Amino acid sequence: MTSKGSSAISSRPLDDLSTRIRARSQQSAELHNVIVDCHTHLLPDRLASAVRRFFRDHGLAEFHYSLDHREVLDRHHADGIDTVWNLPYAHKAEMARSLNASMIEVSASLADHPVDVVPGCTVHPDDSDPLADFNDAVEAGARVLKLHCSVGAYEADDPRLSDVLEAAGDRGVPVVIHAGHGVDGFTAADELAPIGRAAAQHRGTAIILAHFGHHAFEDAVELLGEHPNLVADLTPVTFSPVPITADIANRYADRILFGSDAPNTGHPASHLLDLLRSTGASEATLESICSSNARRLTSATA
Repeated sequence: MTSKGSSAISSRPLDDLSTRIRARSQQSAELHNVIVDCHTHLLPDRLASAVRRFFRDHGLAEFHYSLDHREVLDRHHADGIDTVWNLPYAHKAEMARSLNASMIEVSASLADHPVDVVPGCTVHPDDSDPLADFNDAVEAGARVLKLHCSVGAYEADDPRLSDVLEAAGDRGVPVVIHAGHGVDGFTAADELAPIGRAAAQHRGTAIILAHFGHHAFEDAVELLGEHPNLVADLTPVTFSPVPITADIANRYADRILFGSDAPNTGHPASHLLDLLRSTGASEATLESICSSNARRLTSATA
């Protein structure tokens, strides 16, 4: 992985990238070539290496992307993606504020790339003032909040996060929440309850269920039916794609987002896009999931 200020380009030959861009142009046309990947982790070097090491220690080693920020973005650009949400998460107290500042720096260092990197931020309930950490991050340029219940060892409806979730709604900042606590990244059905309670308590806040609650996908679909402010992303759980169908995609077309989890995923974004297209969902649904929903959610940050 390059340092945050590095100007290094991908090791993939430029002519190969040009070939892939041309090959994808026809498939991307119906999406206006403005696909948004709402779930990436272009993290600062030390944290990115630690996360990758965690996965390897738990038997997951064959990832499709390197940790090089620009290589990930080069490949996304070749797949028709023009925007990514860059999501951090804090596993302990006294980490979120500095990590949020680093995420702004990562975005600034990649400002010359054709793929726009939307900076995310995070908070941790054990910190003395999570609300101040959140507000300061948004003032600095963050546009999405990420909470990771497993990494941080808390629940989505933790009372210490209530003010943050309410402020996110007031400021038009969507909140991406990984609900599951398992080291494998999957979510069990009973782990969705705090998401439902948080959505009910903060109706003005767009709460995005990461990975569509996979493996508890069917329960997550029911939860979407109960809470109009709840959204879900199609980010795979490492090597396991979300089992989305055309019926569900069309039914909740305005409340589903595309995500890849790059760089810590076993699937290239191109494959995930192909899987989505292969469901037979309508063109209007594909456009909403891959582009307009994400742009709407980040268009009114105050």
